[in-house]
Amino acid sequence: MRSNKAALLIVFLFAVSTAVFTYFYKKDVEEKIDNFQNYQMEFRGGTTHKEKKVVREPGAAEKKVDSGKIPEQILIDVPFAPQAPYAVWDEYHKEACEEASLMMLKYYLDDKKLTPEIAEREIQNMISFQVEEYGDYKDSDAEEIVELASDFYGIKNLKVVYDFKKEDIKKELTKGFPIIVPAAGRLLGNPFYTSPGPLYHNLVLVGYENDVIITNDPGTKRGGGYRYNIDVLYNAIHDFPGKKELIEEGKKAMIIVDINNK
Repeated sequence: MRSNKAALLIVFLFAVSTAVFTYFYKKDVEEKIDNFQNYQMEFRGGTTHKEKKVVREPGAAEKKVDSGKIPEQILIDVPFAPQAPYAVWDEYHKEACEEASLMMLKYYLDDKKLTPEIAEREIQNMISFQVEEYGDYKDSDAEEIVELASDFYGIKNLKVVYDFKKEDIKKELTKGFPIIVPAAGRLLGNPFYTSPGPLYHNLVLVGYENDVIITNDPGTKRGGGYRYNIDVLYNAIHDFPGKKELIEEGKKAMIIVDINNK
């Protein structure tokens, strides 16, 4: 009789321990999967499955702009890559914000994904192209970025808009295309920049929500979907005036896709 009770007790304890092990193992696996998905999203610049996402295809919101009303929020699904895809912040990659921003725009237009390998290759090829064709690759102003887009990628319908109001940023984004803006990097106050931050920087605007502008900021690996207050961002937007030290004297400028020039 005692042996039967002992056997039942052993079976019971085995069943309980198996159930507990299964529960925690499953939970651990789910957490690892979730963390991996979030890491992938961080590099691509997408939102995690826990975040709300509004996607607009190119030109999808034009009717709302024409009617004088714009949506409360927009998020354009632009692939993200930092300007140092493998976190090697050497002299080349410290200066590659223009190349990374242009690359993200190009891969959005082509509906292609970015990986660290692809991003590194594109940035290196763009730098080599500029050195060979222009003699240098550092500190391009907005017009020079448009020229590079045409010469390197064959994108012929970009144009620079100067001296715009902050409300114009939202209006442009509702057209369904990302925007590249030059900026006084230190005025952005991004805590993920290596202190004190870049004097001159470029980043991609991919959406907005109320008074927040959503960006793909190549200056940090955490830059995918990074959010700036619209006043902070607008105040920081300055085109390159010729010297980094004078960046705050540069004009307001943004590079847009000209939908009337296809």
